[in-house]
Amino acid sequence: MECRHGVWVLTMHGEHDLSTEPSLAEELGRVAAAGGPVVIDLSDAQFIDSSILRALVSAAGRSGDDEIAIVAPAGSEPLRLVQLTGADSVLRIYGTCESAVEAIAPRPATRC
Repeated sequence: MECRHGVWVLTMHGEHDLSTEPSLAEELGRVAAAGGPVVIDLSDAQFIDSSILRALVSAAGRSGDDEIAIVAPAGSEPLRLVQLTGADSVLRIYGTCESAVEAIAPRPATRC
């Protein structure tokens, strides 16, 4: 996890399913405790399953509209799942990490 312009960025790599969901929940808990907006970057995630998607939707619901953004590039498997399930109606989805950070960064930018 890193901080960019007052936004925590959590980058997920590889494949994520029920076996990795507890570590995602732990990281999301750390971010919630630290406070501030968070971007969850799925650019390097080749696969996520419904347990990961459920964790993301749940985190977004707990944090409020302007606190969580998801990066899922066009054509990616994570974006396909998000769209297939209709989760894009409740998650803020961006194509790049830079655009997500810019959209939810506090004004004026603060330090994490």
